[in-house]
Amino acid sequence: MQIAEETTIQKQYKAGLNYMQQMGFTDAWPEYERFKAGDQWPKPTAKTKTMPRPVFNIVRYIQNHKVSSVMNENVNMLFSAQENVNGMPENEEADAKQAQEAGDLFTRFSATTWENVKQDELNEEALESGSSLGTSIWHYYWDDNRKGGLTRPYKGDMAGEVLDPINVFFGNPQQRRVQRQPYIIISSREPLDAVRKEAKANKLSDDKLLMINADKETQVEAYDPAKRELDGSEKVTLLTKYWKEGGKVYFTKEASGQPVKPKTDTGFVLYPIVVMQWERRKKAIHGVGDAEGIIPNQKAINFLMAMQLLSVQLTGWPKMVYNPNFIDAKSLNNDPSQAIPDQSPPGQRSIDYLTPGPVSPLANGLVESFMDYTKMLSSAQDASTGDMSSGNLNATAIMLLQKAAGVPIESIKKRFYRAIEDIGRVWEQFWKVRYNTTRRVNLENDDGEEYSQEFKGTDYANIELNLKIDVGPASTYSEELMMSSLDKLFDAQQITLDDYLEFAPKNVIPFKDRLLKRIQERQEQQAAQEAAMQQMQAQQPQEDPAAAQEAQLQQQLALKQQDHANRMELEQVKAQTQLQQAAMRQTATK
Repeated sequence: MQIAEETTIQKQYKAGLNYMQQMGFTDAWPEYERFKAGDQWPKPTAKTKTMPRPVFNIVRYIQNHKVSSVMNENVNMLFSAQENVNGMPENEEADAKQAQEAGDLFTRFSATTWENVKQDELNEEALESGSSLGTSIWHYYWDDNRKGGLTRPYKGDMAGEVLDPINVFFGNPQQRRVQRQPYIIISSREPLDAVRKEAKANKLSDDKLLMINADKETQVEAYDPAKRELDGSEKVTLLTKYWKEGGKVYFTKEASGQPVKPKTDTGFVLYPIVVMQWERRKKAIHGVGDAEGIIPNQKAINFLMAMQLLSVQLTGWPKMVYNPNFIDAKSLNNDPSQAIPDQSPPGQRSIDYLTPGPVSPLANGLVESFMDYTKMLSSAQDASTGDMSSGNLNATAIMLLQKAAGVPIESIKKRFYRAIEDIGRVWEQFWKVRYNTTRRVNLENDDGEEYSQEFKGTDYANIELNLKIDVGPASTYSEELMMSSLDKLFDAQQITLDDYLEFAPKNVIPFKDRLLKRIQERQEQQAAQEAAMQQMQAQQPQEDPAAAQEAQLQQQLALKQQDHANRMELEQVKAQTQLQQAAMRQTATK
């Protein structure tokens, strides 16, 4: 049997794998994941199987806090024209207006795409990977299996996924900018039948199809669950390669040295891959995660707690020492009501208990110090996590404390926002290249109401747009601060009841639409009554001044009663809101 020579992709894949092993990533990253999952002790041996193994998972605590802090704000993509239409010559206004139209349409469609690709879930998964391993990787691709459209049916849509850094190999791992990479290879374990089916659809010959065989190359996957595949399942390592040639991005797929997907022009100029470093590592595209510096402290905390627990066990259940010449081993038992016969001569001790060594009184304080210093140095102290006693603090004070405590995380947030901007550029090129047929999409106007509009991205292929990432508050305390500001404005009669309900957060007053509608109906009834009264007054040429004054007083009294009813209803809403805010504060501090 003739062994086929290694292809270029296989050589590049092995070179990337060798780099990962030399850097120690294939050993370190699985350990980080085990520690986050709570598997923090080595496998027990015959001598250590009875030793206590407590786990105080500070690794997960810190990572969950920092991921939540980074995702704590609402993020929106804002596309805009590069040149403003104001001051332009008339013969150029048409192009400028089309650019403005493209910016507005892309901005609204980005919110729709955000929901379609489940971007919040992708961000959470990517940030969890970054916090643990140091590197977050988003990958977007065209899924031909996705269908939709009622009046404008379409086939194919953009989809996204998060890649594990251990399965991504960069042509120049010292270059941090992903768009400057000469090539990027993605490895994945796929079912053999699915790979052969895809290769056959791409017109691979039958003899080469048979050369695509299942393999057992699971050790390179590194993670414990990935190394164990189902018995009888046939899988093969599929390599997907992106590279740039002549300013364009191409890709191909290969398995067992055979082409599954031939060289294909994507039509893109940017790799559909976005990389974020949690903390920058010098001269490397792979970043530094939180687990890398916390694990030694985690081991020390677990060990100190284990020693204290072992001391308590040995004190409450000490080791027994007995003389087998006078004590029958079969008579030893754990029943406190059963006596042990002792046949030793008088004055001799045939049974005794060992006294364990005392635990240093500094051990407990050392554990607390380890935890406090680890949280402080990881920017996860009490003020930022919400563990402080916030019952006597208002929303403004809590937000200021959290903001001050979260200053060290701001650099991570900025890298995340930059990654979202890069994702927006990837989406933009998908819209301009792959959305080449007209489809109807659901968008939202400025009032949050949905409407349907036709969309064909290739119509704007030649329009260059600016992209800005807008960040807004989304935490429980920011909503409470917003409601507090609205209360002050309303009490000072600076805004009307309609304004109060319109600007109140919908998740705080979920029924505000019905309440607004009811108030508008009452206002319309009042306007109709006033119009009827004015008409009646106009029909009476000689009206008694006393009667007119009485009617005016009655009208003012009715208006005051209506205003009082509105205020009573608003007070009920505010009372319910305060109960909701109290419940949210209790949930946030748990």
